Amino acid sequence: MSEQHKSYSFRRLGLIVSVFMIATVAVLLGGITVSDSQAQSLRSLPEEKFTGGGPEVCLACHGGPEMTIVSETPHGDLSNPHSPYAQEGCESCHGPGSLHVSSARGGVGFPALNDFKHVGRPAEGQFDTCLSCHAETSEDRTSIGWVGSRHEAIGMSCTSCHEVHAAENALANVEQQRAQCSACHGLSNPKHEVFENAGMQLDAMKCTQCHDPHK
Repeated sequence: MSEQHKSYSFRRLGLIVSVFMIATVAVLLGGITVSDSQAQSLRSLPEEKFTGGGPEVCLACHGGPEMTIVSETPHGDLSNPHSPYAQEGCESCHGPGSLHVSSARGGVGFPALNDFKHVGRPAEGQFDTCLSCHAETSEDRTSIGWVGSRHEAIGMSCTSCHEVHAAENALANVEQQRAQCSACHGLSNPKHEVFENAGMQLDAMKCTQCHDPHK
C-alpha cells in the first residue's frame, strides 16, 4: 500500500470515528431535558414580551383575508374589553411576539408562537390558552366538562372543532355541524333508527341537541 493510500485510509477512518462520536453525543444529549428558562438562557435570547402594538403589528405581514376576518368575529370585537383584540390583539392567543417580529430574528421566534394546528405541539397548551377566557378561572377545567371526555382522551384540542378565523360559527348551522361531526363519527349509527321510527326528524336537528361533545 502506498503512503498516499495509507494517508487517505487514515483520514477516512478518522472521519468515520468523528461522525460516530458526534452521533453518540447527540443521542446522549437527546435524553437530557432542560426547562424553558434554561433553554432560553443557553441561547442567550431576551425574554419574549407582548409587543403592545395590537393586531396591526401582526397584520403588517400576516394581512391575508384569513387573518383580517378576525375583526368580524367576537374575538376581534374591540368594543368588548375582554376580547383578545381589545387586550393584546393576536398575541392574546398566539403568545408574546416580541422575538417573532424582531428584525434580528428574521421572523423566527423562540419559543415558537402557538399556531393551534401544529401536530407536534401539545393540545394541553392550546387548551389552556382557550380556557384563559372560556372558563371562570384558568384552573376551572370542569366548567366546560372537557376533561375526561372521549375527545380529550384522544388528544383533540378546541380548534379540532372550533374555527376562530371565521366570521360565522359553523357549529351553529345544522348542516355544517352535522358535516363536521360526521367527518369522524359518520351518520349511519343504527341507534338513530329508534328515534326516527318514533317520528323524530334527525335531519333537522344538530348533533349537539342530544350529544354534548365536552362530556
